Order: sequence, then structure tokens, then C-alpha cells
Amino acid sequence: MILHDDKFVAKRRAIFWCRQNITWLSIMVGLLWATPGCTTAGTQGAAGTRAQSAKIAPELIALYEEYTSRPVSGRNEPFRSANKLLHIVDAHVIVDAVASGDASVLEGDLVALGMRDAVRFGRIVSGQLPIISIAALATLASLNFARAASGLTQKMQSRDSRSSEL
Repeated sequence: MILHDDKFVAKRRAIFWCRQNITWLSIMVGLLWATPGCTTAGTQGAAGTRAQSAKIAPELIALYEEYTSRPVSGRNEPFRSANKLLHIVDAHVIVDAVASGDASVLEGDLVALGMRDAVRFGRIVSGQLPIISIAALATLASLNFARAASGLTQKMQSRDSRSSEL
């Protein structure tokens, strides 16, 4: 017959609770490590929060930050982005926005933000949005997603070069 004294039982309880606390601590550290870093309101950028930035493509967020962080002395000159793939016209960027519901509601919301030459096709609204209005896109309930418009142009081959390939 094995007798358990109080010291032995207390030691086993301490080991059990220590292991359990280490397990919970490991889980919490893992969750904190996997969670994106927190930022203050002043450094959140164009979208405000990660959940809202899911509506705005990264190239638009980067464009907004580039536009708002340029020096005051450069504000008299026409804005030129470092991203040459963006179509910028007079401080407006050409965007494609996908509606979460009715595209005509999204079109009205975008025009209210200053969009020029708005065109609707299905659930997509395209047009020239003021760069300064990119931050407000995240607040639109009618918006599912917005990205910079992209177009691909191909150089036409001359008739002589095509016939020589055949």
C-alpha cells in the first residue's frame, strides 16, 4: 500500500497547474504572434483598419499614402506616382469598383466622392476618382472591392512582319 503524504500531493498539484498555465501561456503567445500588429489611429493609413482595407487594393492604399505624404512644396506641381502602372489624370486615379449590391447605388456613392466619368457595367463601376477620396472608399457599404484600373495594350505588328512569320 502506497501512502501519499501532503507534500507529495501538493507537489503534484503544483506541477499540474504549472503545466496547464504553460500550455495556456503558449497558446496566448502564439495567438498574439499570429495576430497582425496594432497601430495607432494616426498611422493606420488610407483604410483605417485591416478589416476595411480588405475593400481597397494595396496599390490604391499605397497611392493614397504617397499622395498625402508628399511635401507641401511639391503640391503646386502635377502629381506623379512612383507606380507607373497607375493611370492618373489631374490628381484622379482610374479605378474599377465592384458593388456589393446594386451598382447604381455604388455609382451614386462614388460620384458623391468626386468620381468623374463614371461608367457602369454589370456590378462594376469605373471612373476617375480623386486620390484624396481613396480613404473614404472603405466607409461605403455599397462597395465590395476597389482596385486601380489596369489595361493592357499590345503593339500592333505591321502586315509585312506578320506575313514573314507564316
